[in-house]
Amino acid sequence: MSRFGQCVAAEEFDSLTQDRSRGAALIDSLFAASRPVLVATAVLGAGLALGSGDSAAQSWPTKPIHWVVPFTPGAFTDVAARLVTDKVAARLGQPVIVDNKPGAGGDLGARLVAKAPPDGYTVLLANHPGFTTAPALSKDPGFDPVRDYEAVTGMMKFAMLLAVHPSVPANDLKEFIAYVKSRPGQLNYSTPGVAMPHNLAMVLLKQAAGIDIVHIAYKGGAPATQDLVGGRVQAMFGSWVIVGPHMKSGKVKVVGVSTASRLALAPDIPTIAEQGYPGFDVTSWNGLFAPAGTPAAAVAKLHEATQAVLNTPEVREAVAKLGLETFPIASSAAFSEQVRTEVAKWGKIIRDANIKPE
Repeated sequence: MSRFGQCVAAEEFDSLTQDRSRGAALIDSLFAASRPVLVATAVLGAGLALGSGDSAAQSWPTKPIHWVVPFTPGAFTDVAARLVTDKVAARLGQPVIVDNKPGAGGDLGARLVAKAPPDGYTVLLANHPGFTTAPALSKDPGFDPVRDYEAVTGMMKFAMLLAVHPSVPANDLKEFIAYVKSRPGQLNYSTPGVAMPHNLAMVLLKQAAGIDIVHIAYKGGAPATQDLVGGRVQAMFGSWVIVGPHMKSGKVKVVGVSTASRLALAPDIPTIAEQGYPGFDVTSWNGLFAPAGTPAAAVAKLHEATQAVLNTPEVREAVAKLGLETFPIASSAAFSEQVRTEVAKWGKIIRDANIKPE
């Protein structure tokens, strides 16, 4: 998988990644109970526009808005976009069109948006950590996640679970760390690829805990998980979608959650932070970015509309069915600050660990 790759390994969502029709079918099923809401309401007009203020704020948008998804139709990021675009369009009074621009592992779409007119009508749906780690993993990715964009809003996020094989004599993080320390360099962990969030989460834990565990990079999430279940590797960070079923069946044990707060789908599993590593937080997310110089009024209006949609019960429920959570954030300024923080944090981690893309 490429350096920019999706923040969720494709194999973890293989039911979503086949083609556009399968992605569309999934969206239909997620909103089955509330499908009438998703009719083409984008023609409601500017009367639904959010906020007030100067003439620019009141007039934008006056034509369709293009959300560039830098992956193929039916891929996870594409499905995430299509979960909300109709509803965002209804609030803004203009159509929101998903434009799939795959290529170069996501870099192509990012470059296109960076060079697009800064008028609010072309935005990028990008993933962390792929998008935010670009400067640390490539000498010239063709874009800078801070300099070349206005951060608009976060959309969806997900935690990872630290799963271990049942043969590992550990039922919590403290026992796992002690076991790894007693066997330095003898145990292995699997990931879907170098510099994927699964890899970065373990790198951060290695640095925080001072453990020596060997990285085995696979070509995708499915073989990485198969070897954990089969006992050929001893540990792995993975999303709820892929780890949850194996945990329920007893094929793996989960000793911690990567995010700052517990996972809503598994509230009994403690976070890594609360088990002795305060500040530990590895959250993967996606969010909207406009070209640098886009008017603040347009950025604010798109932020408000998107967050309002994400906060509706039906969307929150649909997102939860994917094993994700919505990403509430107060303002585009707050999101911009988070992006800057992530770029600096992960750049240092990657450089300190001398991580190189495949």
